[in-house]
Amino acid sequence: MHKQLRKFIHRCKPVESSLAFIAGFWGLLLLTPLDTFGAGADYTKFLKTLPENTWGWIMVILSLATVAGMLGRYYHIRRAALLASTFIWFFISSLLFAGNQASTGWGAYLNYALLSSWAYVKVGEQRHGR
Repeated sequence: MHKQLRKFIHRCKPVESSLAFIAGFWGLLLLTPLDTFGAGADYTKFLKTLPENTWGWIMVILSLATVAGMLGRYYHIRRAALLASTFIWFFISSLLFAGNQASTGWGAYLNYALLSSWAYVKVGEQRHGR
Protein backbone atom coordinates (compact mmCIF):
# COMPACT_ATOMS: atom_id res chain seq x y z
CA MET A 1 0.00 0.00 0.00
CA HIS A 2 2.81 2.40 0.86
CA LYS A 3 4.34 1.98 -2.62
CA GLN A 4 1.02 2.73 -4.34
CA LEU A 5 0.48 5.82 -2.19
CA ARG A 6 3.94 7.14 -3.08
CA LYS A 7 3.20 6.55 -6.78
CA PHE A 8 -0.12 8.42 -6.46
CA ILE A 9 1.48 11.34 -4.61
CA HIS A 10 4.27 11.52 -7.18
CA ARG A 11 1.70 11.89 -9.97
CA CYS A 12 -0.21 14.66 -8.16
CA LYS A 13 1.17 17.96 -9.37
CA PRO A 14 0.39 20.91 -7.05
CA VAL A 15 -0.65 23.37 -9.76
CA GLU A 16 -2.82 20.88 -11.65
CA SER A 17 -4.36 19.59 -8.41
CA SER A 18 -5.25 23.14 -7.42
CA LEU A 19 -6.74 23.86 -10.85
CA ALA A 20 -8.78 20.65 -10.72
CA PHE A 21 -10.00 21.45 -7.21
CA ILE A 22 -11.13 24.99 -7.96
CA ALA A 23 -12.84 23.95 -11.20
CA GLY A 24 -14.58 21.07 -9.41
CA PHE A 25 -15.60 23.36 -6.56
CA TRP A 26 -17.07 25.88 -8.99
CA GLY A 27 -18.79 23.12 -10.93
CA LEU A 28 -20.42 21.44 -7.97
CA LEU A 29 -21.46 24.76 -6.45
CA LEU A 30 -23.08 25.84 -9.71
CA LEU A 31 -24.92 22.53 -10.08
CA THR A 32 -26.60 22.89 -6.67
CA PRO A 33 -30.05 24.50 -6.52
CA LEU A 34 -28.50 27.64 -4.98
CA ASP A 35 -28.78 30.84 -7.02
CA THR A 36 -25.02 31.42 -7.11
CA PHE A 37 -24.88 34.00 -9.89
CA GLY A 38 -27.93 35.80 -8.53
CA ALA A 39 -26.20 36.29 -5.17
CA GLY A 40 -24.24 39.37 -6.22
CA ALA A 41 -23.90 42.01 -8.90
CA ASP A 42 -20.36 40.79 -9.67
CA TYR A 43 -21.84 37.70 -11.34
CA THR A 44 -24.47 39.30 -13.59
CA LYS A 45 -22.13 39.07 -16.60
CA PHE A 46 -21.91 35.29 -16.12
CA LEU A 47 -25.66 34.82 -16.55
CA LYS A 48 -25.54 36.83 -19.77
CA THR A 49 -23.09 34.34 -21.29
CA LEU A 50 -24.37 30.94 -20.11
CA PRO A 51 -26.86 29.52 -17.57
CA GLU A 52 -25.45 28.43 -14.20
CA ASN A 53 -26.09 24.77 -14.95
CA THR A 54 -24.05 24.97 -18.17
CA TRP A 55 -21.21 26.73 -16.36
CA GLY A 56 -21.37 24.00 -13.73
CA TRP A 57 -21.02 21.15 -16.22
CA ILE A 58 -18.19 22.90 -18.05
CA MET A 59 -16.28 23.24 -14.79
CA VAL A 60 -16.94 19.64 -13.68
CA ILE A 61 -15.74 18.34 -17.06
CA LEU A 62 -12.68 20.60 -16.87
CA SER A 63 -11.91 19.28 -13.39
CA LEU A 64 -12.29 15.64 -14.42
CA ALA A 65 -10.17 16.14 -17.56
CA THR A 66 -7.44 17.81 -15.49
CA VAL A 67 -7.39 14.93 -13.00
CA ALA A 68 -7.51 12.27 -15.74
CA GLY A 69 -4.68 13.89 -17.65
CA MET A 70 -2.55 14.34 -14.55
CA LEU A 71 -3.04 10.95 -12.90
CA GLY A 72 -3.34 8.89 -16.07
CA ARG A 73 -0.38 10.57 -17.70
CA TYR A 74 -2.43 11.18 -20.83
CA TYR A 75 -0.34 13.86 -22.50
CA HIS A 76 -2.94 15.14 -24.98
CA ILE A 77 -5.77 15.22 -22.42
CA ARG A 78 -3.47 16.91 -19.93
CA ARG A 79 -2.40 19.60 -22.40
CA ALA A 80 -5.96 20.14 -23.68
CA ALA A 81 -7.29 20.51 -20.12
CA LEU A 82 -4.55 22.99 -19.22
CA LEU A 83 -5.12 25.02 -22.37
CA ALA A 84 -8.88 25.05 -21.78
CA SER A 85 -8.23 25.99 -18.16
CA THR A 86 -6.10 28.95 -19.25
CA PHE A 87 -8.87 30.35 -21.45
CA ILE A 88 -11.71 29.61 -19.02
CA TRP A 89 -9.97 31.24 -16.03
CA PHE A 90 -8.96 34.23 -18.14
CA PHE A 91 -12.58 34.58 -19.30
CA ILE A 92 -13.85 34.29 -15.72
CA SER A 93 -11.32 36.89 -14.61
CA SER A 94 -12.49 39.21 -17.39
CA LEU A 95 -16.15 38.78 -16.45
CA LEU A 96 -15.40 39.49 -12.79
CA PHE A 97 -13.37 42.56 -13.76
CA ALA A 98 -16.27 43.79 -15.91
CA GLY A 99 -18.64 43.25 -12.98
CA ASN A 100 -16.53 44.92 -10.29
CA GLN A 101 -13.03 46.25 -10.84
CA ALA A 102 -12.61 46.83 -7.09
CA SER A 103 -13.00 43.09 -6.39
CA THR A 104 -9.99 40.89 -5.66
CA GLY A 105 -11.71 37.99 -7.44
CA TRP A 106 -10.62 38.94 -10.94
CA GLY A 107 -6.97 38.99 -9.84
CA ALA A 108 -7.26 35.60 -8.18
CA TYR A 109 -8.74 33.99 -11.29
CA LEU A 110 -6.22 35.74 -13.53
CA ASN A 111 -3.62 34.00 -11.35
CA TYR A 112 -5.26 30.64 -12.13
CA ALA A 113 -5.06 31.48 -15.85
CA LEU A 114 -1.36 32.27 -15.51
CA LEU A 115 -0.70 29.10 -13.51
CA SER A 116 -2.51 26.92 -16.03
CA SER A 117 -0.64 28.50 -18.94
CA TRP A 118 2.65 27.92 -17.09
CA ALA A 119 1.71 24.27 -16.47
CA TYR A 120 0.73 23.90 -20.15
CA VAL A 121 4.22 25.02 -21.21
CA LYS A 122 5.95 22.85 -18.58
CA VAL A 123 4.06 19.71 -19.60
CA GLY A 124 5.08 20.35 -23.21
CA GLU A 125 8.71 20.77 -22.17
CA GLN A 126 8.62 17.53 -20.19
CA ARG A 127 7.16 15.70 -23.16
CA HIS A 128 9.86 16.93 -25.50
CA GLY A 129 12.75 16.57 -23.05
CA ARG A 130 13.65 20.24 -22.65
